[in-house]
Amino acid sequence: MRRYNGSLFLLLVLFGTAGYGLSLLERSTPILSVFIILPLLLMMTFLNGRKNFLLLIAYTLGLGFFYLVLSWYTESSNETQLLYIEQHLLSSLLIFLYWLLLRHLRIIFEENHYLKERVRTLEGYSETPQLLSYSEFLDRTDFLMAGANRRNETNYLIHLRLKPTALNKKSIMQVLTVAGLRVFRVHYDVMSQRNKFEFIVFLQNTDAAGANIACERFLSELRSQITSIQYPFTAEVLPVKQSVEATIRHHDEEAVR
Repeated sequence: MRRYNGSLFLLLVLFGTAGYGLSLLERSTPILSVFIILPLLLMMTFLNGRKNFLLLIAYTLGLGFFYLVLSWYTESSNETQLLYIEQHLLSSLLIFLYWLLLRHLRIIFEENHYLKERVRTLEGYSETPQLLSYSEFLDRTDFLMAGANRRNETNYLIHLRLKPTALNKKSIMQVLTVAGLRVFRVHYDVMSQRNKFEFIVFLQNTDAAGANIACERFLSELRSQITSIQYPFTAEVLPVKQSVEATIRHHDEEAVR
């Protein structure tokens, strides 16, 4: 709020200075500073702070030297010299205020960008080697199931689906990921996020009892991190017979019937 008020104050002072400059032009003939200041303001809008500061210094010193030479060679009267001084100070003040406003706004924009990135990071979930992308997850589980079928092993899937009323879905996915890395066997069980609403864990070489125990351990770990009375998701343990995708589709079709 303080930065916002500071920006408004600088803007008001800038307008006041420009208004006074226009009134000054009504009683004098436009000279070099009038034709330079508008292109200079436009250049400062698209340059960074360091280059703008160099332009400010170069403009102030160059204009002062120009007025000095002009007064010397034209033998200007005292009134004309005072007018030159007034125009020099006014135009230099206008450029300085505009530079200060740009610098102030740039700081605000940078902080706003940082805060947006920070919020996006906190709402998102961190990619880890244990949390595969869904395409990698399908490739990995197909490979694991091929070996399990040769050894007559059974595989199960823990399928979590966020409820439509759940808020902060990205944050919940982050909690599910962290809890899954703590509970399940690293480099043995694999996890993935099927979409923004579904989180799945593939358990290889286990039976129904073992899969239910693993699911209960997972839910117990989540209970210590989720403060709501009810879980913001539904959890199901599904036997995997063909493929993960086929298992989920078949389960969804059975639920619709």
